Amino acid sequence: MIKRSYNLTRVMGIPIRVHITLIALLLFVAFSYGVPGLLISVGVFVSVALHELGHSWVAQRKGCHVREIMLMPIGGVAKVSQIPSNPMDEALIAAAGPAVSFLLAVLFLILFSLRVFSGFFLHLSAINLMLCFFNLLPSFPMDGGRIFRAFMTPRLGRLKSTELASRIGKILSVSFGVYGLFNGRFMLILIAVFIYNAAGAEYRAVYAQHAGDEWFTTEQQADIHVSPPPYAREVSSIWKGWQKKANAFFNGLFGGPRAKR
Repeated sequence: MIKRSYNLTRVMGIPIRVHITLIALLLFVAFSYGVPGLLISVGVFVSVALHELGHSWVAQRKGCHVREIMLMPIGGVAKVSQIPSNPMDEALIAAAGPAVSFLLAVLFLILFSLRVFSGFFLHLSAINLMLCFFNLLPSFPMDGGRIFRAFMTPRLGRLKSTELASRIGKILSVSFGVYGLFNGRFMLILIAVFIYNAAGAEYRAVYAQHAGDEWFTTEQQADIHVSPPPYAREVSSIWKGWQKKANAFFNGLFGGPRAKR
């Protein structure tokens, strides 16, 4: 029986799982680009996992419970519960991921300077640097959206700050989607859909908490996302088959009852 995801390992007591679509993607890369392409892809998703472990390490020290880390074709998700109510604590948790990506970029650049598999490490350094800055954009679901909300909450309140960051996220997602549509970048379109849905879900969750809707539990929960920056090249038409399954998965993960207006 084929499962949706599989346990990869456990770090700091946190299960790291890989989604079936990511396994399929890696197999496709191996057949299309050989061992070099596969090594780069694995390096990217190891970097994404370390990015999420950065979030998780700080979250655990702030009293949060990290249920799992899920790796998917468009990035990773750390599922965290008991998010601190202190905005600064939330900002530190969000900033930890980009900090890890930046340190990885420096590390890979040092390895490149030593002329050890120079092309491989230079590529990973560039990807981690983009991963760092892309996720610092002040919009949901990127880490920068949580940092932005943390700093704006004392001025605007949590609800208004979330709404502003969500709007920025939706504007960015539409821009990415239009660019991907006119340039044949399927992966970029998928990332745009992911960002748009996640940005809306974040605002609905905070709105429901603010309004006291029954479906939102008293325990605060959050999925801390990291998406690779939009550097993906055109993807072969063979991947159109799993687009519906991927969209259904993300809708189930980030969907929820809409708040009353």
